[in-house]
Amino acid sequence: MRPLTEVIDHTVANVQRLPEVVTPLADASGLYLAGPTLVKSPIPPFDNTAVDGFAIRLDETLAHSGTIFRVTATVAAGDDPSKLTLNPGEAIRIMTGAPIPPHTDAVVMVEDTTTLGDSVTVHRLPRAGDNIRRAGSDIQAGQHVFGTGTKITPAVRGVLASLGVSHISTFARPTVGVISTGDELSDAELLAPGKIHDSNRPALLDSVAALGATAVDLGNVGDDYEAIRRAFAHAVTTCDALITSGGVSVGDFDYTKTVLDELSDNQITWFQVAIKPAKPFAFGRVGDVPVFGLPGNPVSALVSFELFVRPAILHMLGARQLFRPTIRAVTTVPLDHHPDGKLHLVRATVELDGAGGLQVAPQGHQGSHVLTGLAQANALILLPDGAHVPIGASVEVLLIGSLDADTFSPPSPANAH
Repeated sequence: MRPLTEVIDHTVANVQRLPEVVTPLADASGLYLAGPTLVKSPIPPFDNTAVDGFAIRLDETLAHSGTIFRVTATVAAGDDPSKLTLNPGEAIRIMTGAPIPPHTDAVVMVEDTTTLGDSVTVHRLPRAGDNIRRAGSDIQAGQHVFGTGTKITPAVRGVLASLGVSHISTFARPTVGVISTGDELSDAELLAPGKIHDSNRPALLDSVAALGATAVDLGNVGDDYEAIRRAFAHAVTTCDALITSGGVSVGDFDYTKTVLDELSDNQITWFQVAIKPAKPFAFGRVGDVPVFGLPGNPVSALVSFELFVRPAILHMLGARQLFRPTIRAVTTVPLDHHPDGKLHLVRATVELDGAGGLQVAPQGHQGSHVLTGLAQANALILLPDGAHVPIGASVEVLLIGSLDADTFSPPSPANAH
């Protein structure tokens, strides 16, 4: 068996980052910048008000509350107040986001005023600069605001839009084909005898799409040599990467291994990784296309994706951070397993305890066919070979979801349809 870190390192090292492309900002969600972004204009581009209120000019005579100002104009967002004049004792009504008129020293919040006709009484005098957002207070002109490898999140896209950017240089979005193999798999709503629904392909397609890649559904393929060869050959000529599930275990005599070895000129490595679940894993290249062979058991397939495929696809996308975070948490139950030479990846839920720390508890049955346990989990406990961990001890945990993830409850038999 091969150590987990060795297989991860081998996989990521043999996947190439995709080329740089010019991408419309509207189509860039989930992609990664291929170069730093230079700011040409400051953000905000002009001084503006942070509140609805009154722009005033301060002087030494304004020493107490209750001062009355004469309102001479109104400025709304989008107006140009550059030709207005503002003298001591005068005020200009102003709306949030509107440009600051010349000679304005501060803006009084409307809540601190009372208006009567064309006069406004200020009940609390501001200090110079109050409620004014200065030009460049967010981003200065000439600043490199985002570096290479920055993900285009909604906030990043918003910043780029505020800079007037319409196209950006990103790494290309990979297309990743997903194929399930096995005569037992079916997409039919009503199953024939001996058939099961394919859970791997839908889960893997969503896993790929969540990374920002384009997931391509290549369907189920039965245990037929010619059908598998046609499907795999088509995938490696139309996709940037291929994920298969099923047919990678030691002793399997189906056609997945035969076809991949033929197509790759024996460049596929068939690993037995020292972990449980997800021990069998295949990786290599058919030409320039990386191919990931995942186990057929649902939990094993998704855990294998998390460990090996996810960082490889993120590398193709140009991401700087390829790996999920690991944290320490206190176990609420004893954890142990007999020595078997494997690192055990225990599906678990991490949550805050009453004191603000983190605690972790396994999710029920850990069989590689029990997908509901993984659906409920937001973490994998990394339990070393032969470990015996008492209640209250700290363990290393790989986060695979958020700490506030909704819990999943399967329907009871009485409510199942």
